[in-house]
Amino acid sequence: MSMHETRTRAALEALAAELTAAVVPRMSDGSAATPQVASSPQATSSPAASPEPVEAASAVVAAIDRPGQDAVIVAAGRTSVLSPTDIGREDLQSAHPSPPPEPVTEQTLFDMASVTKVATALTAATLIDDGLLDLDAPVHEVLGERVPDPRITARMLMTHTAGLSPTLPLWTGDGDRETRLDRIAAAPLRSEPGTAHAYSCIGFILLGLLCEQLGGAPLPQLARTRVLSPAGANGAHWLPDESRAPQCAATEIDTATPRGLVQGIVHDETAWSTGPVGNAGLFATVADALALGRALAGRTDLRLSPATWELLRTDQLGDDIPVDGTWRQGLGLRIGHDLTDGTTAPQLVGHPGFTGTSVLADPSSGAVAVLLTNRVHPHRDLHTVLRARRLVAELLVRPSQPEPTDAARPHDEPMDRG
Repeated sequence: MSMHETRTRAALEALAAELTAAVVPRMSDGSAATPQVASSPQATSSPAASPEPVEAASAVVAAIDRPGQDAVIVAAGRTSVLSPTDIGREDLQSAHPSPPPEPVTEQTLFDMASVTKVATALTAATLIDDGLLDLDAPVHEVLGERVPDPRITARMLMTHTAGLSPTLPLWTGDGDRETRLDRIAAAPLRSEPGTAHAYSCIGFILLGLLCEQLGGAPLPQLARTRVLSPAGANGAHWLPDESRAPQCAATEIDTATPRGLVQGIVHDETAWSTGPVGNAGLFATVADALALGRALAGRTDLRLSPATWELLRTDQLGDDIPVDGTWRQGLGLRIGHDLTDGTTAPQLVGHPGFTGTSVLADPSSGAVAVLLTNRVHPHRDLHTVLRARRLVAELLVRPSQPEPTDAARPHDEPMDRG
């Protein structure tokens, strides 16, 4: 093992230990859950009393993969913080019986949340190269009146400039999947199409539906044949088999829907009520996530034209349309990632997920970084992994740099957004 690999492993092990040791184990009624990992001093306060989220997660897998070297992978924690007594609580029951906590391994499945958008964007990219998807054609020509405005194009959906809301409460009210999706048409626009950047899961739901119509198959099938299998992400699925629920890292105790503890089903309420869709819902192991990252780095059998790779990997908005962040917007991907010292690595491409996941790739070197956590467990407002993401990005682009001190880690960060 090289010095860089040794340093990388040590840094990832320290990060995973820090995250799992700081978990605030709280239940839906505010009472303390029996922790499966060591708790921090903040664990004595209720979620409402916590002044800010703690950098923590009960389940953590982190990995760095470089061409010509074995991937460095570290797994730590447990799939949930629930005690055996909590498992039987009626208010925590879900569509699947809640399994007891298990140690996290490389085979643990994580809800990838908005990292799903990478698979959807790459699926759309293959349709572009096949001449089936015109980025600048009005989407309503294919999807009809389900589109809120006839000016919206696929390019706008993929660059989050369609003017659509971030999300919609499609899980409320009665109706089947099609009825819920039809409600998108009535959603008011936040801005004129093509004039402003506003991150929208609704836009990627429409993009997934567009891919289905143009590709002639459900999105999971299209993504499997066009992206996931060529990339080598053979264990990634939108709908994990029920028998694999014990292998899934638990996410939130859901009080917005009657789901109780969410484990083995998608956390995102909109995707749960309308799925499988393009904004969220993909489950993956670290091997699958690394495969997706290698695809972004150009190291797999996924083949796209140079022109399409350029669209994915470079800023598509320019100076005219600002983005609320240190990154820029590619075609479906985020360009650049902030580091621990406050600078940005502009060559990185990838995407984060609200549940605490992220996949990053450096096409210039072929290196890939993955951070998989369940930071929304047991409640989304307790934990964050923003500084962990910065550290993993730092290890990706500066493998010989020492670990940052606490003083180098800013603490005035917003909540995670997928």
